[in-house]
Amino acid sequence: MANVLYFTHADSWAVTLLLFIASFALIKTGKVKGHKITRMILRLFFVVMVISGLGMLFLYQFPLMYIVKGIIAVWLIAVMERILSRTEAGQRAGSSWVQFAVALLLVLLLGFEVIRF
Repeated sequence: MANVLYFTHADSWAVTLLLFIASFALIKTGKVKGHKITRMILRLFFVVMVISGLGMLFLYQFPLMYIVKGIIAVWLIAVMERILSRTEAGQRAGSSWVQFAVALLLVLLLGFEVIRF
């Protein structure tokens, strides 16, 4: 069961990042319909990612490091949504991009256990 959750979680992260980039590119090129479709699929993968992450938390009995990773991951999801919303509205999203980079780096380092505590 742990392998299924792990690979579902890891793969959903990869697909989520690709969909985020695709959705951002579609906004920038003005393809509204394509953006709406990819954004809905992106939100579906957010749900898959959160559910598989919660499943692993239950399975591993809530270690503190993964609780912190989960909190940062939810922050990352919120930042991704904020970037897409601001870009779609024509507003600047500079500080959100900085938050995106920091949160993504922390999630990856915690997920691959480069940072441990």
